[in-house]
Amino acid sequence: MGQGKSSKQGKRLVWRITAAAPLGEFVDPDAPPPAPVRVPGEPGEGGWVMSSFDLKHGAEVSEGPDTVPDDLFDELFPPPKPPQRREPPG
Repeated sequence: MGQGKSSKQGKRLVWRITAAAPLGEFVDPDAPPPAPVRVPGEPGEGGWVMSSFDLKHGAEVSEGPDTVPDDLFDELFPPPKPPQRREPPG
């Protein structure tokens, strides 16, 4: 008849597609996530691992001079005027 399952089971692997492996790869779902290599000053995709690291150790946030004060913004971009009603000639 049919063969039964062997008592020896191999390592369970799953197929996963990630940015590092766009064509996919087999990974062990029980393995810890790989630690990303972070190069200072280089922008990149950190994901939840880097986000957790930044939350634990702090993150530097700076706002550049690309914001315009409210009064200058209103001077540059005034609110639209309501349309004027035209009276029919009468």
